[in-house]
Amino acid sequence: MQEADYRERLLPHWWAWLVAAAPVVMLAVAYGSALGSTVGLAVAAAGLGLGGWLLWISAPVLTVDARGFQAGGAVLPPASIGDVEVVDRAQIRSLRGPGSDARLFVVLRPWSARSGVLVNLDDADDPHPAWLVSSRHPDLLRRSLTANSGPVGR
Repeated sequence: MQEADYRERLLPHWWAWLVAAAPVVMLAVAYGSALGSTVGLAVAAAGLGLGGWLLWISAPVLTVDARGFQAGGAVLPPASIGDVEVVDRAQIRSLRGPGSDARLFVVLRPWSARSGVLVNLDDADDPHPAWLVSSRHPDLLRRSLTANSGPVGR
């Protein structure tokens, strides 16, 4: 297995974990008061464990290596990577708002990152003109993408 030039998992911010935990805690308190504290603690442990696992596995991983750019399960080969732009919250809103190009490939996690990158494609056969991807470190991601793009790197 080769080492990645860039790797980021788009895990939710702390407040999203609290929002996910709130109904589990309420359910645990309800079961605990009706059936005893042992049952309540078991429900809390199982629910929090399951919720944490679901948040972890549903968080897409961004990877840049010699194979290209992987966002979640999709892979973009290095030869297809064109210009890469860092975009902020307002630009993302504009790119996803009314009148935007519906053909964009999108991996946005607003609860994880408020910024991202717009990767324009150099592949006429690809149905997507660009990829719009959330990132907590868009400058590092852009730098890594431009270092690995093109047939022999740009």
